[in-house]
Amino acid sequence: MPVHALAHSPLSPTVVRELLAMPTLPAVPEEEFDEYSEKELGWAYTSLVCDAVLTRHHHVLWYEGDPLGDPGSTLILTFGEAYPVNPPDPDEYGHDALVALVGKWAALPGWDLLREPDEAECEGVLDRAAEVVTGELGPPLRVLRSNDWLGMGPHLRCRIWRRGEHGVVLAPREDGGPYGYLTHLVLTVHPWPADEELPASDEDCLRWVRDRIIL
Repeated sequence: MPVHALAHSPLSPTVVRELLAMPTLPAVPEEEFDEYSEKELGWAYTSLVCDAVLTRHHHVLWYEGDPLGDPGSTLILTFGEAYPVNPPDPDEYGHDALVALVGKWAALPGWDLLREPDEAECEGVLDRAAEVVTGELGPPLRVLRSNDWLGMGPHLRCRIWRRGEHGVVLAPREDGGPYGYLTHLVLTVHPWPADEELPASDEDCLRWVRDRIIL
């Protein structure tokens, strides 16, 4: 599948460790959270994704639940943004607007823009991220090829790790808004009970991934 543009920012071991630690950090009272997140974590709110923050490493983080001290929360860290194909109807999908949106991601500090990358270049972005996560958690339990359930494309590999009672998924993910057409590249931390096994078939496993990383 052709990709019109891909904005991305590398993950580092520090970024991965900070994300993995969030469910176990002390909780912060709601009335103190904005000041704490700004002064102590270096977060700022961003309009790139609804109800999201820009971390001190300039990745975009959004979440379901409380981001700190909540083992039941789901944390989604975006380090890539792909405009997957030329729309069949440019007027309907707003081609120029989508190009401009990817440009906004690429303009963030530490982000780069690949214009019309091939699949190998797109896969390389995830491969390099996977090397960093593997350095922290060891080899993934499962590696799968994504499909339309996770986004319009590119259909890259997704990887699954377990860390205690949390799953860690590195994968492309559909954009549920505000764009409705782009594809995020994300590292997701989500609750995963210790007695719950991964589905055996690749198809069922992709459904399992979809249910945990698409909110």
